[in-house]
Amino acid sequence: MRLEMAKAALEARVEPTDLSFLRALRLIQGEQIWAADMAPGKLPAHPRRMRAKLQLAIVQKRRGRTCPRVVKALPKRYTVRHLRKDPN
Repeated sequence: MRLEMAKAALEARVEPTDLSFLRALRLIQGEQIWAADMAPGKLPAHPRRMRAKLQLAIVQKRRGRTCPRVVKALPKRYTVRHLRKDPN
């Protein structure tokens, strides 16, 4: 699976991480179903056609975060009573 994705990415001149794994998985599964009924003479051209279809699985680059990632403060377990200072 990953090998076919890498070959398709190489042909498309993109990074393998730019391909959607789920889209590629569904395309390859569909192609494997069709390959079961295919004539033996057509099987050698099958991987090339499948890699051409895998180029449809290229995803667009995401924009950056609008808010930085931070660790949220944990809520206190017990409430704290603040004593008032004596004005006298």
